[in-house]
Amino acid sequence: MIGRGVQSDLLCQTKLASRKHAVIEFRRGKFHVLDQSSNGTFIRTDEGENISLRRQELPLWGSGFIGIGEEVALDDVSSVIRFHCG
Repeated sequence: MIGRGVQSDLLCQTKLASRKHAVIEFRRGKFHVLDQSSNGTFIRTDEGENISLRRQELPLWGSGFIGIGEEVALDDVSSVIRFHCG
């Protein structure tokens, strides 16, 4: 669980993070991100693809960044999470 709530496994104190913002699960050999927030979860792959999730699920591939509550801005990494699926 990613969020600003104290029960989160990955605590995110950004202003747009929900208490229970998103979950990352490993199923059938792939990582999946599931948005459970009010403000959405944003994925930016290293290949330049931008994806926004609103109460949706997405399998992760390659590498990139996860934005919590806002689009990924690489000049301010306080609200992004780096991922790499090898």
